[in-house]
Amino acid sequence: MNKKILNAILLVSLVCFPILASAQITSVQTPPTPITSVESVFGILNRLIQWIFTILLIMAVIFIMFAAFGYLGSAGDPEAVKSAQNKLIYAAVAIGVGLIAQGVVFIVKQLLGAS
Repeated sequence: MNKKILNAILLVSLVCFPILASAQITSVQTPPTPITSVESVFGILNRLIQWIFTILLIMAVIFIMFAAFGYLGSAGDPEAVKSAQNKLIYAAVAIGVGLIAQGVVFIVKQLLGAS
């Protein structure tokens, strides 16, 4: 049980500390302009998709690290090795799905001639 709590704290700190560090204000910023056109809505959606993709890649790297620690800590136990293999496969599938999703967005933009 202690190991699970430690892993959860480590995961939360790996995700939250960079976000908290980027929250500091370095200069006075003007407020964003209101949404006045369809292009601005698409710009906001595009930025949101990029953030989600970045978070997906970060989570996939974390799962790969957990899989590596699972392999190292398995000590020859076939069940632990199988669990680590599953984590690695899931991380690879997540990266693949994310890249395919970004590719589909790029192809649709090219087909529609959007900037």
